[in-house]
Amino acid sequence: MKIVPGTRLHSICGSEDDSEQYYCNYGVNEEYEKQFQAAGLHISARGIQGETRAVELPNHRFFIATLFQPQLSSRPEAPHRFWLAFLRAARQFQKARSKRGATRASHSRPRAKAATG
Repeated sequence: MKIVPGTRLHSICGSEDDSEQYYCNYGVNEEYEKQFQAAGLHISARGIQGETRAVELPNHRFFIATLFQPQLSSRPEAPHRFWLAFLRAARQFQKARSKRGATRASHSRPRAKAATG
């Protein structure tokens, strides 16, 4: 498949050409490509005949949809680079979320006690 330069998938795979495993007969109907793109989805990879193989939302922390199946070539001792990238994104999200929570907690004010009568 041909990976579009400048996409997150390209940064994960590290090249414009990649070979991945597919076991499906599905694909993106070409009639809907413009609608997907207008909604913000970017095509990030195409097959050798120009068919869409992957899409992504560039402003999302990790939204990539592929027709290839990275789990088929992933092993415990050699995980697929796609899964490693996903786990890095999840870790970054967790760290950012933890920092936001710590910042909110340090800036919160003690509540006034309610008068009892």
